[in-house]
Amino acid sequence: MRANLQLPRLQLHDGAIQTLPLELAFHGVSKPLLMSDKGVVKCGIVDQVLRFAPNDTVVFDNVTESPIFADCDAAMDAYVKGDCDCIVAVGGGSVIDAAKLTAVIAGHGGRAADFAGHSERVTRSVVPLIVIPTTAGTGSECSPGAGVHPDGKSREAPIGGPFIIPKSAICDPALTVSLPAGLTAATGVDALTHCVEGYLAVPASAFIDVLALDGVRRLCANIEAVVKDGSDKAARLEMMTGAFASGVSIQKGLGPAHAIANTCGDQGVHHGKLSAIGLLASLKFLESREPEKLAAIHQAMNLKAGVTVENGLRDLMQRLHLPTTLRAAGYNAGSIEQLAQACVTSHFNRTAPYKPNESDYVEMISAIVE
Repeated sequence: MRANLQLPRLQLHDGAIQTLPLELAFHGVSKPLLMSDKGVVKCGIVDQVLRFAPNDTVVFDNVTESPIFADCDAAMDAYVKGDCDCIVAVGGGSVIDAAKLTAVIAGHGGRAADFAGHSERVTRSVVPLIVIPTTAGTGSECSPGAGVHPDGKSREAPIGGPFIIPKSAICDPALTVSLPAGLTAATGVDALTHCVEGYLAVPASAFIDVLALDGVRRLCANIEAVVKDGSDKAARLEMMTGAFASGVSIQKGLGPAHAIANTCGDQGVHHGKLSAIGLLASLKFLESREPEKLAAIHQAMNLKAGVTVENGLRDLMQRLHLPTTLRAAGYNAGSIEQLAQACVTSHFNRTAPYKPNESDYVEMISAIVE
């Protein structure tokens, strides 16, 4: 199946937050539930957004770092109590994913467990969702998927489809300036992983493939600059542009790196770190199987001749002080065979350029454990 591209309305520029009233009016809504988390509130970003939101906006700021069903159910309770008619998500991928599921519940009734893992139940009844990302990372502001965990010790339950793509994305680089260097790095390589895996995904899509490689170029050219100097708004804008491209890339599909990352998403390790570590494993696996595509990625990353994409990514992660193994990331792998069995069942394998079997996953995971 070829990617059926669907995009939100996009405001991508310095000062874009000022367009929030316009986007609310465009969608015919006026009483938002603003979803965020304590960290974004502490940084003062929610207050910045509220300057341009209706006075009676309801704020729910209890989304956890790895969102769980209870977060969405509690947000839904606030939505009903506040008589809201839309959702505004202010935060990173966790907040946006939780907001997507909450928008589904708000439009259909029920609870989180009724829809997470059951994409077939989602209809066009989803309430309008406007997203304001505070990281340049997941691309969730324009992707057709989300992942929320049943609880703090379970792997995420995915939900996806065209109806959960946000109605509008307001991408303002000024809102990412306060993001700490470590999170800037982790979310940035997450976006890079999406672009690379999206480009590698099959079947080919001329438009998405161009955007994916452009995202790789922008992210690799600017990530070190924003980690070093978070106030560099020009580089921040490039990162947000690359992150949006990464969300578009997801619409084409992903692959084994995300099968590994999501399988290892049950111990609270940051998803961006896991994605990049998974990509290290899969790049070596795909090097001899997709040489032409790897050559295009090599060029987009601006790597020197003789440096493989795998080693180029590892070097970049090390310069960004990011872990390159599961152990270094704080993940206890346990049985590699059991992890491999779970990876084989991942839906991400459907669009992988080469579908690994259990033995292949054992080999890949073994390479990134220590």
